[in-house]
Amino acid sequence: MEQYDAIIIGAGASGIMCALNATAKTLLLEASDRVGKKILATGNGKCNLTNDNLNIQCYNTPLVKPYFDQFNNEETLQYFADLGLFTYADEAGRRYPLSNSANTVLDLLLCALNLKQNVKTVVNAMPLSVERVNNGFVVKTQNQTYVGRKLVLATGGNSGTQYLQQLKVNYQSSRPSLVGLKTTKNKGLAGVRVSNVRVQGNGFDEVGEILFKEDGISGIVIFNLSAHLARKKISTGQITLDFLSGIEINKLSTMLQSSIQHHPKYLMADILEGFLHKSLARNILEKLALNQTMAKDLTIDEINTLVATLKHYPVTVTGFADNYQVHTGGVNLLDLDEHLQHRQVRNLYCIGELVDVDGVCGGYNLQWAWTSGKIVGAVL
Repeated sequence: MEQYDAIIIGAGASGIMCALNATAKTLLLEASDRVGKKILATGNGKCNLTNDNLNIQCYNTPLVKPYFDQFNNEETLQYFADLGLFTYADEAGRRYPLSNSANTVLDLLLCALNLKQNVKTVVNAMPLSVERVNNGFVVKTQNQTYVGRKLVLATGGNSGTQYLQQLKVNYQSSRPSLVGLKTTKNKGLAGVRVSNVRVQGNGFDEVGEILFKEDGISGIVIFNLSAHLARKKISTGQITLDFLSGIEINKLSTMLQSSIQHHPKYLMADILEGFLHKSLARNILEKLALNQTMAKDLTIDEINTLVATLKHYPVTVTGFADNYQVHTGGVNLLDLDEHLQHRQVRNLYCIGELVDVDGVCGGYNLQWAWTSGKIVGAVL
């Protein structure tokens, strides 16, 4: 039986940051064969580690503000600069390493972690049980039993709920977030990418780029929609796409009628190619049974229906895709103090995705990981 001042379960972004800032004798347990695996997948492999425009409204709760007051995006960038990481921001304020490689971020974190003489890291160590005892917590893995005065749960969204149950801690059930959506079949649209699409549904309204799949849609705006739906515990339903969001409906009608007047002998497929990607134009016309119609034969009602479809293209969402990036749900911030210590279970700390904090795409979720890890690490 090994004894420590603190045990951290989970060596993802928040767990690593927590360990790096701990001064007590600390054990970092990771269930997989290496630490920080998930970091490598963030930002499409480039690691979008934070955002210059840290906006509280981009999170599911305003309760995150006091924590960002303790450690914000600017302090995060300085922290990584001190580790030797140089970054740049894109037009949306998303911060990436100059190398454009998440490996760079992880390698520098591991360099710093390896220098921490007070931290022992053990991989392939899945905790089977967590028990609260008088002098702290007992954590049992398949091969070892550990005792810690303090316990930090940094397991990520869904994987840590078993420990919350064992400790009798209340939490909101976790649901996938920041993920593509499954839809009914998108005939002929697989691989088609469309920019400046206005996506609306269930109170969501945002413009961005979407990518069609055979039976789904993806893209940052869709990921943000998935987060919105997850928070409402909705996974199916109807949304609409405005493919020409920069053009008002009356203006679009005028433009379309003008094109028809100038090219009356064109097929409508040819007319619409002046407005949309060819595959998307064909898809819409097939839905309206106009794919073989000549421009001159279109009625006013058909023009109005076509314009309405371009501005309010219906999509039936059938569920969430499987390759989700984060979870929504977890331990409510109201149950945690300013150091993210549980108010009822003393010396228990929750960080990262295990807390009911999730943000939209753009570095917001990693920023919460860094912030929560830094705050708890400072009291270990």
